[in-house]
Amino acid sequence: MNQTTVRTRYAPSPTGTPHIGNTRTALYAFLLARKYGGQFILRIEDTDQKRTVPGSLEKIYAIQEFLGTTPDEDPQKGGPFGPYVQTQRLDIYQKYVQRLLAKGAAYEDAGAIRIKMPKDGYTVWHDLVQGKISIPNQEVDDKVLLKSDGVPTYHLAAMIDDHLMEISHIIRGVEYIVSTPVHLKIYEALGWKFPQIAHVPLLLGPDRTKLSKRHGAKSVLEYRDEGYLPEAINNFLFYLGFSYQDNSAILNLDDMVKIFDETKIQKQNAIFDLQKLNHFNKAWIKRLADEDLSERLRPFVKYETSAKLLLKIIPLIKERIFRLDQFDQLTQFFFVRPAPHTSDASDLTHSYLQSAFDVLSSVDWTKEAIESALANSANAQGWNRGEYFMALRLAVAGSRVTPPLTESMLIIGQAEILARLKQNLT
Repeated sequence: MNQTTVRTRYAPSPTGTPHIGNTRTALYAFLLARKYGGQFILRIEDTDQKRTVPGSLEKIYAIQEFLGTTPDEDPQKGGPFGPYVQTQRLDIYQKYVQRLLAKGAAYEDAGAIRIKMPKDGYTVWHDLVQGKISIPNQEVDDKVLLKSDGVPTYHLAAMIDDHLMEISHIIRGVEYIVSTPVHLKIYEALGWKFPQIAHVPLLLGPDRTKLSKRHGAKSVLEYRDEGYLPEAINNFLFYLGFSYQDNSAILNLDDMVKIFDETKIQKQNAIFDLQKLNHFNKAWIKRLADEDLSERLRPFVKYETSAKLLLKIIPLIKERIFRLDQFDQLTQFFFVRPAPHTSDASDLTHSYLQSAFDVLSSVDWTKEAIESALANSANAQGWNRGEYFMALRLAVAGSRVTPPLTESMLIIGQAEILARLKQNLT
């Protein structure tokens, strides 16, 4: 294949925030372009103005930027083929409708223009994913190409643009298979060579029904705001329709470019498993350098803190979280003194805390000295060591689930730890 000719596109409509399935398809188009050293473009299909939602364009751009799959050409500026926003190309579509009418491939109907499909025979093509597909022409309607108000439908605008923008490969969802005979007819009538086409599988929930919010499906921006890393989202999306080894390898975009093969995209529908996304996110969090993780955590840290303190805390929580938004709940006791823990104010608990206060008042402030002195105190009294340390944990952190206790106390400091114990003893 000539490596300079591959051009792929992602062509969302600004009718809301793109679905995670659309983002997966965009990833495949991006990888295919990169694999052959070609171009990946973003086209905005906004001809259905009644369904346009304000702010959608910004969200489309934000998703691609966040994931690192930004297009090679700015859709607002366009390229040598004009702007990549369809409402700025309406005169172009009018010109090609007239050609279709002149060739007898389209006709007027109640002010609209329709494609003239044959009523016998089959439309047959080879799909890069699905293989040979054959659809009886009698099952294909004469779709509207141009509405009576002069605005093109998807069928016309997308195909004209794909040709004029020199798209070599169309990657889209299987739901578009039924429209392909119309699209092939447009290309044929205008004497153009149809791009290679790949219809990729649907995304289903774990119960094998159409993917929805109840399965945990959200937009990439929602996942971003919950603390999912772009590397993890890409890694997860890659396996939703493509298999590599046991589908557990941690891959970055460069890895995926090397592995991706458009002819090996799976036919079967892919199962969206949120637990697998969590697994990849946890793995990527662990992979990040502490300094990198510190920067990415910044939007999720609710308290004013120094980079130095954050870097001390990160090693204690790095392997305990699978989303960045979990950082706050696990670490807020570093920044704010918890209220006195009163759920267990028994005499024994009081004795535990008094003992801990006495020990920690005079101990060398090192991990070894603290742990040895506390253990010796519990043993000398014949106390249950687990209960003893839990009472201390609750007084220090206000929670039963925390990062390692001694390391946390070292960061908080001796004076503040003693103050927390004291407030639980009064």
